[in-house]
Amino acid sequence: MILGKKMWRDVWENKTAYLACIAVIVIGLATYTSMLMARDNLLAARESFYREYRFADGFARVRAMPLSQVDRLREIPGIGEVQGRLVEDVRVWTANPADNVYLRLISYDTQNPRSLNAVKLSQGSFPGERDEAMVVAYKFLAANGLSPGDSLTVIIEGKKVELKIAGAGQSPEYIYAMKDAQNIFPDPRTFEVAYVPYPVMESLFGQKGLINDVAFTLKQGYAFDDVSPYVRTELERYGLETLYPRKDQPSDAILSQELEQLNKVSRSVPLLFLTISSIILYIMLKRLVDSQRGLIGIMKAFGYRNEEVLRHYLSYGLIVGVAGGILGGLLGAALSASMTAIYREYFSLPGLTGRFSWEYVLSGVMAAVGFSLFAAFQGAKGVLKLQPVEAMRPPVPVFNRRFWMEKIPGFWTAFTVQGRMAVRNIARNKGRSFFTWIGTVFTFTIMAVLWSLTSAEDFMVMEQFTKVQKYDVKISFSKPLPADPAARELQRAGGVKRAEPLAEVPMSLEYEYRKKDVVALALEPDSQLFTPLDKAGNPVRIPADGMVLSAQIADSLGAGVGDVIRVESPWAKELPVFVRVAEVVPQYLGSNVYMNREAMFRLLGQQEAATSVLAAVDPGSVAGLKDAFAEARWVSTIEDKRQMIEKYQQLMASYSSMIWVMDLMAVVTGFAVVYNSSVISLAERKRELASLRVLGLRSREVTEVISLEQWLLAVAGIAGGVPLTYGVNWAISRSLSSDLYSIPALTPLSALFLALAGTVLAVWLAQSWVAWKVAKLDIVGVLKERE
Repeated sequence: MILGKKMWRDVWENKTAYLACIAVIVIGLATYTSMLMARDNLLAARESFYREYRFADGFARVRAMPLSQVDRLREIPGIGEVQGRLVEDVRVWTANPADNVYLRLISYDTQNPRSLNAVKLSQGSFPGERDEAMVVAYKFLAANGLSPGDSLTVIIEGKKVELKIAGAGQSPEYIYAMKDAQNIFPDPRTFEVAYVPYPVMESLFGQKGLINDVAFTLKQGYAFDDVSPYVRTELERYGLETLYPRKDQPSDAILSQELEQLNKVSRSVPLLFLTISSIILYIMLKRLVDSQRGLIGIMKAFGYRNEEVLRHYLSYGLIVGVAGGILGGLLGAALSASMTAIYREYFSLPGLTGRFSWEYVLSGVMAAVGFSLFAAFQGAKGVLKLQPVEAMRPPVPVFNRRFWMEKIPGFWTAFTVQGRMAVRNIARNKGRSFFTWIGTVFTFTIMAVLWSLTSAEDFMVMEQFTKVQKYDVKISFSKPLPADPAARELQRAGGVKRAEPLAEVPMSLEYEYRKKDVVALALEPDSQLFTPLDKAGNPVRIPADGMVLSAQIADSLGAGVGDVIRVESPWAKELPVFVRVAEVVPQYLGSNVYMNREAMFRLLGQQEAATSVLAAVDPGSVAGLKDAFAEARWVSTIEDKRQMIEKYQQLMASYSSMIWVMDLMAVVTGFAVVYNSSVISLAERKRELASLRVLGLRSREVTEVISLEQWLLAVAGIAGGVPLTYGVNWAISRSLSSDLYSIPALTPLSALFLALAGTVLAVWLAQSWVAWKVAKLDIVGVLKERE
């Protein structure tokens, strides 16, 4: 009881220091709990949706295949169910020609709508077999103010076709709806999917009895690699363009990467914060035990056993661990609901709801208590060695030699008296100095990495859209057209300054034992509207022969400059063909292969064709251009790059508040580290500082002794944080990059300056608080203590 009262009194007297330590634990455990709960919410919703609506294990894209031949795939050992579909992108006609709204129409079997990649109806019903109607993704309807019973006009091969909206639904295949690799951020207002009865689709697109897309499941015990060679052989006769497993399906790949990131961050970040809080607690307990040396002697003299005294000091750590663990767990549970709500904005996962989990709250509390008790034991274990008589005597003064830097000519004279005291204190309290330094390093690094990530995402998008893809409008065709006539037709449109044909050719690349399906871009020899950049940011001229690989593809193939790649393509007249790698370039969005247009079609043995035309257009003419080609027969999509950039900027603006919250957490951590170090220094040197006040120094001049010490360590911490920031950014770039996007290991000066400002703010706040305590110092009381 008595020791309990003493503990609460000690905690209350240093409540700010203990609260700062608890705050660090709360930040770490809130991260741990919120991310793991959000991850579990995503996992549970994904597994349930995939299982109930039969998400396929493999996918293939072909040019044209008879629907009747789909059953042949079921004869391949390991293949379960097979689904053949028509998949086509169409433009939605709107009154405003500036709008770019598209739907991906996917056919389904009206006799068996619950086969593979089935649609979960949330409103309305499936249309009849011959009804020109569709089930549309519910997010598209909500974003555009539509509902079942309304109609949409889409443009198919230049004709306006009105399709009725029969229902709203969602398939597991498009949980994260991306139009292509260059549009990695979902925007349900401008792009989503819709499901149309197969008889209607084949009629609308003139594909009687044909399909262009295949999905299949695997039997138990089989992997995708077991069946893919046989599927490839079977589909190559129908112009196989791509064949990939579920893990490479864009929607699933994005969701899986998000889950993997949540898992990594939820394990590493809390460990960092718990370690920092443990160091804070260790220093605090060690200082407390040292300052209560005489009191410990009295307790032992009155009969308290070593175990009881040690248990008393461990209770300080227990209180901190329990309080931080419970608060962090509950805050994390509340944050997980907010995170889950944010994920609902991006992932169309029915059943994605916030769920509370005692498992993570309890495991977080146990981790916090474990770390805190360990730190408290390390700080207080000295009580076991103290004998009562020895403890009640003041400690023997320690005589330190001159600090080695004091011997450097001119170094010592550069400091004032307060500065010399600060430098000596740093050298003589190596443990606490190291703790403050490492805390400042982490504070600076956390903020610098967060701002670097923001800049890196901005860089990878803006670099791609302003320096590589320099066109204003991209008009894609529903089938390959003669290249030069298509470009000339667009060139004649008003406001078009330059037009370049582009062919996007599906290819399968093979080097040694590695194989990869890619899309090769056939560019003009002197292309000005699409110019890949090398590592130095210089435009790469596409060579007259050979191919240029993006770094992701080169890495996955293990190929480099000079290597010869085996190429297969449904466009090639003869197979296989071989091409030399001329250059490897970085690419931040998507992954492509680049070839000279003439060289490409010479290699394929085909007449030159274009699947799209790129155009540089006067800003005021873009709307007119889109209006002019809106109903062109072979035009499938008209992409306005300016709208893509605006959409991205709106998305980044929504991220900025999250970044500021995380930076605020880093500032709180920095404040806790510096404040506790300063308070401990103040407690140890109260008599020394009070003596300086008696000698005539003002409060501000006395505070300089401690503040100079902290600022010197902060400068060293910032210096240490700069290389650590570069290292962490490099590690993040390596671990988070994929075929869909590549995060550059970018550390801009702006991120370092912002982190510098945040660290200085944390140190300044802590120093201001300490200055206030120095000003309130009871000089007479402190000087009488030892008497």
